[in-house]
Amino acid sequence: MEFIKTLYFAVFFFSIIVFIDLMVKFKRPLLLKLCFASLILPVGFASFIYSQNLHPTTYYLFVILSKAIVASAFINIFSILYFPKFQKLTATLSFILIGFTLFSLYYNFNFNPEYVNQLKGQTIVVVRDEGLQVPIILKIIRGLLILSFFSTMIYFLYNITLKFQLNNIYFDKIKRWTVLVFGLSVCILFLYLPIPIFRTNELVGHSASIYIYMYILLLVFYRPLFLNRSALKISLGESFNREADFALSELDFINEFYTKLYFTNNDASLDHLAKILKIGSNDLYKFVYYKYSMTFNDLVNKNRVDYFIDIIHNPKYLNYTIDALAKEVGFSSRQHLYKPFKKFHGGNPSDIVDAVVAK
Repeated sequence: MEFIKTLYFAVFFFSIIVFIDLMVKFKRPLLLKLCFASLILPVGFASFIYSQNLHPTTYYLFVILSKAIVASAFINIFSILYFPKFQKLTATLSFILIGFTLFSLYYNFNFNPEYVNQLKGQTIVVVRDEGLQVPIILKIIRGLLILSFFSTMIYFLYNITLKFQLNNIYFDKIKRWTVLVFGLSVCILFLYLPIPIFRTNELVGHSASIYIYMYILLLVFYRPLFLNRSALKISLGESFNREADFALSELDFINEFYTKLYFTNNDASLDHLAKILKIGSNDLYKFVYYKYSMTFNDLVNKNRVDYFIDIIHNPKYLNYTIDALAKEVGFSSRQHLYKPFKKFHGGNPSDIVDAVVAK
């Protein structure tokens, strides 16, 4: 078991790296950042517990609670990114799951003296047979909650991979990442099944847990990079003020402007987007300037340049000329690309294209 403890400590150390990476690079809404952190922290803390072979009761109770936290974080991440209309539903499910977990811990802790000892072989993803005679209603609620979470994840996966047909490389990246998340969900569900070898063989159970812990951390560490860049940049002075009230939802803007790649439209303009979002042009101008500290035109051009840099690394665009690439990202010609490229990236677009082709 010393080797297992060493592996747990390695996972703990990697969780610190992933957490720092998230804090430094990720600029999206605070709620989404919090959800990603809610995946890292329970995994890191649980890994530390098992690497040090700690026994205090509170540590093991935290490990059980972490199951609900991790499940809630995953379902809320996809709700925030692509299903804002489901946010209240997923938030409610998460609240119920975490509340039910706390109640279950309270019930078992008070009515089964051996409960804590029976927890010691469990991890966030491996459930051992606790041998508890709990009321049937608790078992039914627990089963319904697990079913609700996996059903919602399957629904999200179906819509993202099959129903949504957004033809751009950003969406392809989030789609591949989503499939990997779903694969993780299947692995966790498999470990929740009453398979004797996971419940009775401590070495196998901990090995499977270490694999899942690393899987979670790698998913966060290798999240699609464009998520980091679609930042809400607020000036230092404004960051100490209470968030202003806008006629426009932040998620609605992100969905239209980033997810649907509005900035690649040749006719992209403040007035045109305002009509799509059904708000006044002045309201949209205030929103963009407050959130991003730049004018609407600069925001469009900056994202076109960022998208240009993204697509030149995609084999699909390998044989495109610079003029064709410029039009692909929304510029009317390569001449209109040069000035924004120099402003937001520096150098010459042909130089970076040649460097990519030479690789």
